[in-house]
Amino acid sequence: MKIKILGLELAMLGAVTLTSCDDFLTETPKYSLTTDNAIRDYESAKNAVNGIYGRYKDCSYLGGYIYGYMHCMAGFWEYNPTIYQMSYKESGNDYVINSVWQNCYYLINACNSAIQGVESLDDAKFSSVADKNTLLGEARCFRGYINLELLWLFGHWFDKADSPYGIIYRDQVSELSNLQVGRLSVGESYEKILDDLKFAEENAPNYSSALYMSKQFAKAMHAKLLMVRNWDGDYAEALKIVNELLADKTCGWKMESDLAKLYQDGWNSAENVFSRYVGDNEGGYYGMAGSDFIYAYALYYDEEFNDIAYNWMKGDERYDICFGTARAPETWDTNTNDSILVKLYHRGRFEGKNDMYATYPMRYAELYLMKAELLARTNPSDIQGALACVNEMRAQYTNPVMAPVTGVTTHQELMDAIYKEYVVTLFMENETPWFASLRFEHDGKPWIYSLKPEVNFSSDQYCWPIPEAELKAHTDPIAQNPGLE
Repeated sequence: MKIKILGLELAMLGAVTLTSCDDFLTETPKYSLTTDNAIRDYESAKNAVNGIYGRYKDCSYLGGYIYGYMHCMAGFWEYNPTIYQMSYKESGNDYVINSVWQNCYYLINACNSAIQGVESLDDAKFSSVADKNTLLGEARCFRGYINLELLWLFGHWFDKADSPYGIIYRDQVSELSNLQVGRLSVGESYEKILDDLKFAEENAPNYSSALYMSKQFAKAMHAKLLMVRNWDGDYAEALKIVNELLADKTCGWKMESDLAKLYQDGWNSAENVFSRYVGDNEGGYYGMAGSDFIYAYALYYDEEFNDIAYNWMKGDERYDICFGTARAPETWDTNTNDSILVKLYHRGRFEGKNDMYATYPMRYAELYLMKAELLARTNPSDIQGALACVNEMRAQYTNPVMAPVTGVTTHQELMDAIYKEYVVTLFMENETPWFASLRFEHDGKPWIYSLKPEVNFSSDQYCWPIPEAELKAHTDPIAQNPGLE
């Protein structure tokens, strides 16, 4: 029996189906497990955690849709007029916004099922308490990351701690008895997320590949959280974390020298600390391309980007790798276009349906840009010290060879150079260019005002409305985000 409530199908009594990933996590069972009987020993505990990845693979709105929509919000891409204009409302019941919400809680439910099961299993069932905590670290890293996405998308992440517009936090497997959960404050939301990420930093496994959660990913997202939040002391703490990550040479997370290979390899690239794996969709009609509509379809038919950003990319040495000729994604459309963002679109879902349409929440290159920004903000007089981080990142690529950024003599020129590098390096890959467009200023205002000067908006529109179905399901009313009713 299933219930449909809060915009999300949740299995009765906490049942969680763990989807098979035959080419990925071979330990994942092909049957439904419940919190009452699923986890009885170390192997079943490991399977429960592995099952979260299978769930993530199925969440097709947690990849390119999030990043593509954030680029629309920033003004880089006009793919969705409602998102570009920031005119979304609860009453609009936007299908993608609602689907992102559902996907997030679907995945959090799987995380909670694994966490509860592992926590309740006697320590004696593990070879050591450390092994138990490693599994918990992996699952809690996942939960912390998805809750962070929820806060960034559906909460007032930009408010102070006492703001009531935080996340709806769930740390139990969803049942009828616990579905009526109110919103946390923004401060409480950050505390819950950081509790999970910090636990993962101490207990999750070291990075082995971008297929798995790791303590390095937890630390990287911790640092990014602090940069986006920007409360007192956050920049200094984020810089400390980024320096630790850059100094860590014990794991395999590192820069690729060949940028073309990075995009071709997707989740197999050593530069990606975590990616959404969709490899076992190869047998489907659209193959792996069916798992990310934005990257496998929309980037062809909506190929035009903001002139400022496009001209920056066109003047960069990476342009010929990032842009190129591709065929239309429809079987009936034999046309080609020579200005497609092929670093993500690749060959489309007709010719390249099993190309690696992975999404990259964090690449190693971003660490250098984060360090450059953090140095610029914490020690603004050291212009060349911050610029050196940008050039160190650029110098590590041999395909293409990139010239160093020069001619920067003022702090504003430095901030413009760092912002430009964020945009050109990470365009359409993750949420970073969106947040950078709010943090960095141009002509005395955040860059977003220069990117889309014709749009009237306020900070209330920096997040999306909580879906109407969620609000209606609560007998004790919860507040909609202001201005998005």
